[in-house]
Amino acid sequence: MRLKKKLVFLLILAVFLMPICTSAGAIAKELDGATLQKSPFVNAEVKSISYDKVYGTEMVKNGSEVSIKVVLTNISKEIDHSTLFFYSDLVGAEGHIREEVLKSGSSYKLDHKKAGEEVVVIWSGTAPEVRKQKPITLLNITQETTEGKYVVEAIKEDVSSEIIYDALNAWHKADEEIKKANWTISNATEAGFDVSEAKTSLETANLYLGNAKDAYWQGRAEDSIAAAKNASHYAELAKEKAESAVASTKSMNYAIIAAIVIIAIVVFVFLIRQRRKKRGIY
Repeated sequence: MRLKKKLVFLLILAVFLMPICTSAGAIAKELDGATLQKSPFVNAEVKSISYDKVYGTEMVKNGSEVSIKVVLTNISKEIDHSTLFFYSDLVGAEGHIREEVLKSGSSYKLDHKKAGEEVVVIWSGTAPEVRKQKPITLLNITQETTEGKYVVEAIKEDVSSEIIYDALNAWHKADEEIKKANWTISNATEAGFDVSEAKTSLETANLYLGNAKDAYWQGRAEDSIAAAKNASHYAELAKEKAESAVASTKSMNYAIIAAIVIIAIVVFVFLIRQRRKKRGIY
């Protein structure tokens, strides 16, 4: 009876919490602008955005300072006012509209009649320290009016670092090397060649690749690079062994054929001589 009461209680609790969780998810999406339409009451133009980049990419380098300038124009006079909401994943994110200080999660009441031609938003903060590549919101501005909620601007970018970038590149390189080795081994197997040694090396390569992926997702970029390099090495070795097995088998076959041809020629010459001897021709 006591167990039955506990089950009933858990069921009621689950039913009660479900709409709360759903609502929280919806709020998060709204803050991110994912479910909102573009605002018809104001236009946004990103005038400048600066941060340290991970070499060869547009990604934000972790721990770097980010500065953004957004200018709001074409502010509709059809409505009297609206409320702008600001969200950012930057550490210590702070912004300004005129003298008013803004924080992530704060709002600003925009008087459309008095706003003038444009409103300048200055925003800054520090990119978070990450242990694996991660997409973040640098700045998201949403607008609430009597007509509904809209997205004004959403600036997103991946945050990474040189070593994380190298880890991903090493992982992808190993993956490509394994695909090449697998293709070579598959073709050799279908052709009937013995590539058992190559298969063993390929299995080792796949194990190292698995280790590289695990290390990356656990935030251990250096370990991931080391494992990925080993995966590439054994994949290349597997490909070489498969190609060597094919080449050596072909060489052996050619040698056998050559030997048969030589033996046939020797036998032929021997038979010719034997015939001539019988006829007394030398």
